[in-house]
Amino acid sequence: MKQELWLFTMRFPFGHGEAFLENELPYLAARFGRVRLFPLLAEGKPRPVPEGVLVEQPFSLEEVYRPLALWRLLADLPRAWRVWKQAKDSAPSPAVFAKHKAEFRSQLRQALERERLFRKRWAGRYKPDETCLYSFWTADWATVLGLWKLDNPGVRFSSRMMGFDMFAHRAPDGWQRFQAFHVQQAGRIYTIAKAGREHLLERFPQAKDKVRLSYLATADHGLGPWSPRDVLRIVSCSNLVELKRVPLIAGALRHVHGPVEWTHFGDGPDRERVEAAVRALPPNVRVQLMGSQPNSEVIAWYRANPVDVFVHASRTEGGAPVALQEAASFGIPLVAADAGGVREIVTDATGTLLPNDLTEEDLGAVLDGFRHSAWYGAAARRQVRAFWNDHFRADVVYGKLVDELLTE
Repeated sequence: MKQELWLFTMRFPFGHGEAFLENELPYLAARFGRVRLFPLLAEGKPRPVPEGVLVEQPFSLEEVYRPLALWRLLADLPRAWRVWKQAKDSAPSPAVFAKHKAEFRSQLRQALERERLFRKRWAGRYKPDETCLYSFWTADWATVLGLWKLDNPGVRFSSRMMGFDMFAHRAPDGWQRFQAFHVQQAGRIYTIAKAGREHLLERFPQAKDKVRLSYLATADHGLGPWSPRDVLRIVSCSNLVELKRVPLIAGALRHVHGPVEWTHFGDGPDRERVEAAVRALPPNVRVQLMGSQPNSEVIAWYRANPVDVFVHASRTEGGAPVALQEAASFGIPLVAADAGGVREIVTDATGTLLPNDLTEEDLGAVLDGFRHSAWYGAAARRQVRAFWNDHFRADVVYGKLVDELLTE
């Protein structure tokens, strides 16, 4: 039985990203005697973590980006060549490999240096029978752990694969440079949607026994407040980046008749575009751009404010988005574009799934008719929450995941 968990993240608990780990970490901390967090990048003020969680800082910022010295690379050529050849063989074409070869070489040297430093500082504390290694992304840390495993076959690790680290179309020219290496080296890979698992196994059918489904999940905060009103209350939650298509949501509201209140949580580089779209809205639409908020504040808002419908227009997703799950847990009906694992949370039981290439008019038509649809009522909201409870309830989903990690 494993007693200590080493959890590898991009930045968490630093920065504002990886917020969904806030839902999972308490269950990990409750079942392991100790959790050590290893963020690749540790900048700024960390967020609070549960008792029993220690935040380590394995690298300085200079070390994160430093390549392995050439003289060390010469001594480490067998491992470097193995990863190089595997990546080259996995490239979609020789032309794609040639195009990205210089960048890949740089990434490989950085990974080798990180692995050298990490092994020097931490390998002596690793006890395979007592320590579980778990990378929250199948990306930079999975490369480090895979390289370590090449040198020490006793190293065993699991990883999550979510979006940018999984789908070929998310990578430049469709080439996930280290993915073949990750799939070979990881003991278990947890995808966060059936769509992701199917995509991965199409490319790596030999990994069928190690690729498993484990949704991200959300805690139970009870059914949200609600009663009918003459205003349509819409909420959305995502970063303001191009792929989330938040300006499209704003544009859709021009096609909704009657009073509308739209509240959006999230910020990002697309904010000016969103604000411009908001300024063009007619006077029947009132908008609150809440900016970036801690997840606890978003949850508190849901508990205090009635919402009629949650809207999600993202062009691409890895799994069943946590933002949709959280809304569904409060009984809020969902309207979303079909991307990645979205269809695993937006079903006939929870709302309306729209084509991925939806237009402002498509979304506007659904929202315009929402208050006269079967989704506008207490019974529908209980149904939405029941589906969430059966599929995305954190204590059940993460309980099963921890059971598996403890026996890895």
